[in-house]
Amino acid sequence: MSKREFTKYPYHVDPYKKHRITDEELDFLQELQKEMNTQHTWAQADPRIWVIQEPIRKYLDNIETDLRNDPDTVEILNQIADGAELYIDDVHMTTPQQLYHTIQSIIKNDDLEEKYQVELIHDYRVLIHGRNTLGENGEIVWDASLDKIEKNGMLSIVEWVMEYTIHHAELRYFVKELYLHPGIFFLTYRDGVKYLEKYESKYDKDVRLYAMSPKDLFTDCSPEIKKLFDILHTVDFSKRNRKIYISGKISGTDDYLERFAVAEKELSEQGYEVVNPAYEGTKLKDASYEDYMELSFQLLKNCDIIYMLKDWKTSPGANQEYGYALAKDMEIRFEK
Repeated sequence: MSKREFTKYPYHVDPYKKHRITDEELDFLQELQKEMNTQHTWAQADPRIWVIQEPIRKYLDNIETDLRNDPDTVEILNQIADGAELYIDDVHMTTPQQLYHTIQSIIKNDDLEEKYQVELIHDYRVLIHGRNTLGENGEIVWDASLDKIEKNGMLSIVEWVMEYTIHHAELRYFVKELYLHPGIFFLTYRDGVKYLEKYESKYDKDVRLYAMSPKDLFTDCSPEIKKLFDILHTVDFSKRNRKIYISGKISGTDDYLERFAVAEKELSEQGYEVVNPAYEGTKLKDASYEDYMELSFQLLKNCDIIYMLKDWKTSPGANQEYGYALAKDMEIRFEK
């Protein structure tokens, strides 16, 4: 059996500028990890994702046309069906505006203007006024907010079209069945809720979120996706894993140990692993300025962040450290 060969596409240059992970990114990942690991799920699928479960309409085509339009069977059909759609001359009436223009056209083309007039109220309700006894108030009303087929709703439109015009109208009943929406998934239930609230108008009112394993949705996951979930479930994203280096003026000052110690305490309380070169320098004996700078850069190169004290601009050594941080694309923070 011959070995399958895959097309070897050439790599292109990575155009994206890189940076060390920031506090904001760490906070996001930490919050995401907490939400994923603590949210409620019914099956406790691991790893857990959420997908949109949206209802589709399954039409009850076995109902005879005459029965669809029979007022006496409406109550029974309402118990069976979740709703119905209105068709006039096989055209699906999807909006009140469309129905209004259709009825208006029928009245005009069939020379029924002396008998009937149609009105669109607030863009969601269609009224047909006429000399005949139509509805309880002498008019036919179709309200776009109706889910069920009521006597004074779409059924009245069907009755009017069939009895007083030469056109055909009918109701097509349906039931709703939920299915998994394959186009989008969410790492957390909270994220899915926010999405559906933002795009509420795009979905059926019966839409819901369903918890499942990625394997159920995708048959299986790639190693990279599995690795991502493993990282999100298990890695400690706390800031204490990040080293921050204090940079400031030392030479020519008497209080540098106190100033560096204050900064170290504040940063430690924020959760960082703090590198204090002023304190580390006290461990050197009979050291020159060059020895101190060599130690400083050895400490700095193992850090993620440099923290510039207010007086750093007047210090040649701190300026060198600042330049090194810029060259290495380190995160730079400044004392306020």
